[in-house]
Amino acid sequence: MLNVAASSVGGTKKRPLALGRHPGLLGSLATEIREKGELSIECRPTSTDAGFHVQLSPRDKEQFFHELVQLTRSAVPLTRALEMLSRNSRSRTGRCARRVKESLTSSNGVAAAFAKSGFLPGDAAVIEAGEETGRLEAVFSELEVYYRHLADARQRMISRSIYPLVVLHFGAVVLAIPPAIIEGGWLTFWARVLPVLLGFYVVLGGGYWLWRVMRNQVAQNPSTASIILAVPGVGGLLSDWTAWKFSRVLSLYVRAGGGVLKGFEIAGSSSENVRLESASRSVVLGVQAGEGLDECVRKQGVWPVVLERALEVGEQSGRLDEETQRAAEIFKTRTLGKFEAFSSGLPKALYIAVVLLMAWQAVSMITGVMSTVGSALDF
Repeated sequence: MLNVAASSVGGTKKRPLALGRHPGLLGSLATEIREKGELSIECRPTSTDAGFHVQLSPRDKEQFFHELVQLTRSAVPLTRALEMLSRNSRSRTGRCARRVKESLTSSNGVAAAFAKSGFLPGDAAVIEAGEETGRLEAVFSELEVYYRHLADARQRMISRSIYPLVVLHFGAVVLAIPPAIIEGGWLTFWARVLPVLLGFYVVLGGGYWLWRVMRNQVAQNPSTASIILAVPGVGGLLSDWTAWKFSRVLSLYVRAGGGVLKGFEIAGSSSENVRLESASRSVVLGVQAGEGLDECVRKQGVWPVVLERALEVGEQSGRLDEETQRAAEIFKTRTLGKFEAFSSGLPKALYIAVVLLMAWQAVSMITGVMSTVGSALDF
């Protein structure tokens, strides 16, 4: 928040103004500074400017954008809507709304405020499309639906994995009890239980870490992105997912009356796919140099077939918004279908791991018991 100390030439006592609470004063203050030179600006951060990012889950983001949709649809200004949402300081969405509201006073636009508050670059790019075209309500609604799909897929994956995880932990504990009784004590028990559970969580954590690394590489490193996107399974998922983001933002932007070239730039930034982002910039430069849009699209050779056909047909027919919206629906169906397949396959993989683990534990237990019995008989 900025504190502005206003003083007249005659030495009147300074009166601080909190611009964060009076955003409408910014323009008039700037004009008065230029014309009269009567205002001295003192910038000092207040206690609420301490940087923090509120981590929101997909379900939290769905709720946050839903509330913004409802309020902006009712003609409530964005700053007022954020102020209303921030009153509930006990919830993560309330704290997030407060952070975004505070960032608006020091950021260059709504999208920059969301980015500064910890939202993903893709989210900020989508919001930029709404800000540029005056359709914030539409992009908030699109983000609400997007995060609802992701939250539902995540919830299904977790709920389907709970039972095999319970079986895994139960089996690891139960099968470690007989050897512990025979061989004498807790040391044997933990020596059998901990390696199993720690090994499982190391593999699980390593898989999650690898997924995050691959997503970051697809978003930032062109050469690595080409390799990852060619990997069967995960490459197809990331390709469809990023194409879905690109298509929906371009469709939103063009449908709202925005320029096609600016739409390409924003859609490329929102895709979180460095190859699509680079191709979008090349298309913009090519069109600015006098080439046709469809020709520039074909020259890149990185677009998924459905998206490339949508761009070419949309440009030739003058219905780019409709074609990219159709492409977005296709990629959404593909992406959610692959998430669904993964959420169904993960429990099966866990069951297989549990069976193999229990078999190994059972054989190990029987071997230990037989060895102990044999030693007793020899004695």
